[in-house]
Amino acid sequence: MLSADRGGGVRLIVRGDLEETRALLAEFFTARGWRVHETTPARLDVETGSLRRTVLLGALAGSRFHLRARLELAEVPGGTRIRHLWGATVGRALGGVAGWTRASRRHAETAELLTAQLRERGILLEAAPDR
Repeated sequence: MLSADRGGGVRLIVRGDLEETRALLAEFFTARGWRVHETTPARLDVETGSLRRTVLLGALAGSRFHLRARLELAEVPGGTRIRHLWGATVGRALGGVAGWTRASRRHAETAELLTAQLRERGILLEAAPDR
């Protein structure tokens, strides 16, 4: 399991070009209820939950706890590198210690699901923690 501390990420290298990878990531996150924002061709910001509810209730926002992550893409020889980043380096912290714990755990679980899906599709070339 990936680290569930106050920030983290995973670096993945997959077969496929930038456009294909961006579409695949958008599909993956959208299917799990995340909203996808394309900020540049090489970056996607994803979020889920309710910011308003999280500000009011903190970690008690339950399944509507607000989460945000950044996906940075870059073409590399033989494929595309994905940096899936979350935590203090990519956004605000809500919900105190309990909120950090909940957010880190959910981000790590999502990264593991993404890694597993890429592996099942046979396009994952490399996976490593990214800090």
